[in-house]
Amino acid sequence: MNKHILGLLLATASLGSQAAELSKSFLEVGYGKTNLDGSPDSVAPRGFIIAGSYEFANGIFMGLKIDQHSDSLAFFDNLDDGEYDIDETTFNLGYILRSTDSGRLAVGAQVGEFEVSTNRSNSTADTRRLYGEYEHAFSKRISAYGQAGYELLDGFRDDENGVFVNLGLRLSYTTSSAVVVEYTNGVEYTQTEIKYRYTF
Repeated sequence: MNKHILGLLLATASLGSQAAELSKSFLEVGYGKTNLDGSPDSVAPRGFIIAGSYEFANGIFMGLKIDQHSDSLAFFDNLDDGEYDIDETTFNLGYILRSTDSGRLAVGAQVGEFEVSTNRSNSTADTRRLYGEYEHAFSKRISAYGQAGYELLDGFRDDENGVFVNLGLRLSYTTSSAVVVEYTNGVEYTQTEIKYRYTF
């Protein structure tokens, strides 16, 4: 009897410590905030995020992400009001180099467009990124990921390039549903996002 109880306890403990399934096949919707270097201190554009990704059996994955953030902008002590918009569309292509039960190492590339507009001006930059990524499952419900790479913004006042870092924490409450909190420190901007992720 004691052996059966001990076996049941060990089985229960092992179930609780199982790693969350890591997958690049998902849909995301959420809310985010973008801070652009050089923008007015009073402006903090916020808005929605839509993203999707699909992972193929051979380890290749691809995805698309759309950010649209805006805030009101006041000139000359509210005599002339307008909108301050930041829109970004990014296409992602990557490959999983190594995968274990609790972690995955991948590389990828992103191309897209980053647009900043007000009622007086409009600036557009082409974005290109190369990165490495590691994702780790700490438990059945909690996983985290980190990206680091090189980013080029081509088309603003001057071409800007440098290192970017992206960090995320995923809290799963079912096998397919999770809340994701993400922070990005890029060239000329930072972004903070909270999203609902459905994994399929």
